[in-house]
Amino acid sequence: MNMRRVWAMLALLCMCLLGAAAANWDKNDIEIFELQQALEQSEGPGASFYSILGLRPSASQSEIRKAYREKSLEWHPDKNPDMPDAYKRFERLGLIHKILRDERRDRYNHFLSKGFPKWRGTGYYYSRFRPGLLMVLVFVVVLSVAVEHTVRVHNFRVNQKRIENLRRSALALAWGAWFQTPKDAVKGTKPRSVPAQKKVRVPLQGFSDMPPAPSADAIAAGQVDWDREGEKVRKAVTAPVAATESMRIVDVMVFSDGSMAVIDDESDEWLSIEPLSEADVPTLSDTWPAVLARRLVSSPAAERAPEADVAEPEPAVPTTTSAKTSKASAKRRKRT
Repeated sequence: MNMRRVWAMLALLCMCLLGAAAANWDKNDIEIFELQQALEQSEGPGASFYSILGLRPSASQSEIRKAYREKSLEWHPDKNPDMPDAYKRFERLGLIHKILRDERRDRYNHFLSKGFPKWRGTGYYYSRFRPGLLMVLVFVVVLSVAVEHTVRVHNFRVNQKRIENLRRSALALAWGAWFQTPKDAVKGTKPRSVPAQKKVRVPLQGFSDMPPAPSADAIAAGQVDWDREGEKVRKAVTAPVAATESMRIVDVMVFSDGSMAVIDDESDEWLSIEPLSEADVPTLSDTWPAVLARRLVSSPAAERAPEADVAEPEPAVPTTTSAKTSKASAKRRKRT
């Protein structure tokens, strides 16, 4: 997977997160939704802040104040002792009056004309726990580290398998299909004598049907049929190779100790082909936050290092010659 594509996906995810944060309702919207829902449950479907006051949405502030005073006298709990929810109803009336008196009225008018959304979904719970910018950044960093680490490990496994396949293919051509049969095996065709070195031509990816090496546990338990393994290798080596534009054949030099090298077309030099061990598996310390931290820590030390190595020149000791010494030297030169 291309790292540029990964970073593009992360950037798209960041924009989606920021867009989702901007698109969800704030606490004022939630308060309006809750109040509207409670009003419809109490007064019936279609009830609005204006309908219970007997007004139209275009009513002025003076009309709203007047209608509120009249309605508050009508809905006061003392005048409705037999109504079970009189206090809640009166409290709801006060909240409606507050909303219609401030800037939230425009927001309510918008939802009243456009329709109230289905807010009891993810947006509702998201508003109860709205992550800040720092939390979003932390989430993006953690996600980027996880994606980068996964991609690195995946690429490592792909390269490990490719190199192992190339090595097994070269050994099979150089030493024979039964190259992996142990000498102390009870059964199985033994490999013929191994040459000191032999150059073979192998596909860069190795043979596509080359079987993997038997597991160490299976070998230790004596469960490997070496004749069958050798036959599978022979079929993979002798199978016709499909000629494609991406197929590249390389020269590999195989030595008697199992080491091998491939010729570099550009430099015309032999490059060693070493298997990738488990010790080389990428870790979290190879991800970009760890690399960036090491660079930030090492940079000041690197800048101070040259200054520490440069030794200050020692002050020159001035040599002074007195007048008496000068006269004596002049007499010696004259006699000479």
